[in-house]
Amino acid sequence: MEIGDEDGDIYPKYRIYAQKSGVATVYSVHETCYDFDDIPLEYSKVPVSLIALSDEDLIKDIEDILDAFEHPIISIENFPEPYEDI
Repeated sequence: MEIGDEDGDIYPKYRIYAQKSGVATVYSVHETCYDFDDIPLEYSKVPVSLIALSDEDLIKDIEDILDAFEHPIISIENFPEPYEDI
């Protein structure tokens, strides 16, 4: 689900986050809240778990998560900066 602000700007409910863990990069999906400039303000510390009361709700959540791939990945270590795999 994309959320619109009072100006009609759209920003995604879910975002992809990345962090280094040893020699690997770990990716996860988190629900994200934004400030008035559409900059991520905070995110759920526990990654999203897909649980729904209907198949339609589950499909909508999956679609919302897939939409997150259309936006830059966010760095957990340097939140809210984009992740850069160095």
